[in-house]
Amino acid sequence: MYGALHSPYPLAEGALLAVAHAFTPRVESLLATDVLLDLQGLGRVWPAPEVLGQALLLSGRDRGLTLHAAVASTRVAALVAARGRAGLTVITPGQEAEMLAPLSLDLLDLADDRRALFRRWGLGTLGDLAALPAKGLAERLGPDGPRLRRLALGQDDTPLVPTRAPDTFESTLELEWPIDGLEPLSFVLARVLDPLMAALARRGRRAAALTLELGLVDGACVRRTLKPATPSVEARTWRTLLLLDLEARPPVDGGSWESGRAQSILTVTVAAEPTAARTVQYSLLDPAQPSPEKLAELMARLHEWTAAGRGGAPALLDTHRPGAFAMEGFAPGPPAAGATTPPEPRLALRAYRPPMPAQVVVRDGGPVFVSAGAGVRGPVVDRAGPWQASGDWWDIPWSRSEWDVALAGGALFRIFNDRLRDAWFVDGELD
Repeated sequence: MYGALHSPYPLAEGALLAVAHAFTPRVESLLATDVLLDLQGLGRVWPAPEVLGQALLLSGRDRGLTLHAAVASTRVAALVAARGRAGLTVITPGQEAEMLAPLSLDLLDLADDRRALFRRWGLGTLGDLAALPAKGLAERLGPDGPRLRRLALGQDDTPLVPTRAPDTFESTLELEWPIDGLEPLSFVLARVLDPLMAALARRGRRAAALTLELGLVDGACVRRTLKPATPSVEARTWRTLLLLDLEARPPVDGGSWESGRAQSILTVTVAAEPTAARTVQYSLLDPAQPSPEKLAELMARLHEWTAAGRGGAPALLDTHRPGAFAMEGFAPGPPAAGATTPPEPRLALRAYRPPMPAQVVVRDGGPVFVSAGAGVRGPVVDRAGPWQASGDWWDIPWSRSEWDVALAGGALFRIFNDRLRDAWFVDGELD
């Protein structure tokens, strides 16, 4: 036995599923206005189909919904009857074709071209389509013709496929007594995170991000969202990351956890953003990569120890200002696969901060002698440049001329002339 619920107007997502799931977990959601229910085995609770159908309508009214319901021995008969008849429709076994015959063909999920073709043939009801010979429909429409005729007769062509509920990974713990410190919160987080991470692991998922909500005694809610470089399902790692974040940014009124002015916590809720588990193929020749969990903990501790904006990975800015960069989240990419030869050597600049003042002798527009601090002195035996650079937008355009010079001793340096200060500096050493 199958049941169908139809709403004359679109409803909020999940509204029909909530009504159907109150009766059976085997529910198929078709559109925003239709659901199908597998009612097998419910005869012990509702001895008559009419009573079961009325219970479906009553459950919808209790939620403020005006629905149409149908109960039949086939899924297509229940669905079409719920779409075409108001209130409750009960179809006894064997009466499907007779009950569906006067209903419109538009109640079937027909393609636009197929609907237009049937109208040209003069077909308007399901009974008109069911009266056509199956052989003639097959000759004109192919296998789709007999299939549509069977649907018009109320015969199923596919089984009911339950719609899987979306995976939600969330865990909440309501405390009997409020807590106001990191140490008791650590034990509470363990009780919340352990079952949550176990549920993710059973589904073959990892947590790409975690949202922590702390309900305080004054009714306020503190929300923190963490997204490390690599998804993880390790409860210990997530607990460490959350505690380090709360220690660095405590939910207190102008103080630290030790100040005693922290709001007491009554509820703890943790929600995970699931992602597919990563597949790692280890190599027998390459060195082992660091554990993503340990790397995430290390970066979290660095963020706690350093000032804001000091931890992460540097990224160059799209500007002509020398040395301009910004700090971003540390998220290294996967190692290059198939690399059989070592990378080619490249020059690296070890920048001096601040740049070292220098005395430079210029001849024919280029430096010929450089003298700066210890170890930077000698004639220029080779040079490349100049490269023009500028500072901020309010500076003189191209206020800086850079040169790469090789001194007599073999050392390579980058020097520049600051036109704003009319002075030379050594920017760094090239290795």
